[in-house]
Amino acid sequence: MAVNIDAIVYASDASKGSRIAFEAAINQAVKHQATIIYVHAVSKNDVVTPDISYSYLPSDIEKLHSAQHRNELIEKLKARIHRYIEEKLSHLDIEVQFSICVQFGNPEVVILNTANRFNAGLIVMGNRKTSELSRVFLGSTANKVLHKSEVPVLIVPITNK
Repeated sequence: MAVNIDAIVYASDASKGSRIAFEAAINQAVKHQATIIYVHAVSKNDVVTPDISYSYLPSDIEKLHSAQHRNELIEKLKARIHRYIEEKLSHLDIEVQFSICVQFGNPEVVILNTANRFNAGLIVMGNRKTSELSRVFLGSTANKVLHKSEVPVLIVPITNK
């Protein structure tokens, strides 16, 4: 059974070590003439409310401030990712189409939902070496995506550098 790869979900935590996985996604996009959907998931643990006074506001106003903060954070992350893509592609003589998707939620859920929404034929993501003990108790995002995905997943080993 041949898999049609018109869209590739590239999942990244936007760290320096993930560049090798990004290059793998670009190589696959060129090979398949596919669009890359660059996905970055923001878990609730990654976000700190900018102003403690929100907790003293009425709940509807607190929700409004929280939504504004999330939207500002998403736009900043999208701008950072866009700059990174432009910088990376400026050194290459290729043309690849990109979409950027930044969402709040559990990373594996965001990645899998994005792959379904864009009808991706491939998911590309990095996997950091962690201790076996941490994998037993926590697992890794790559491992969770690999086991739950309905499309092929390319796991690229990356370092923490």
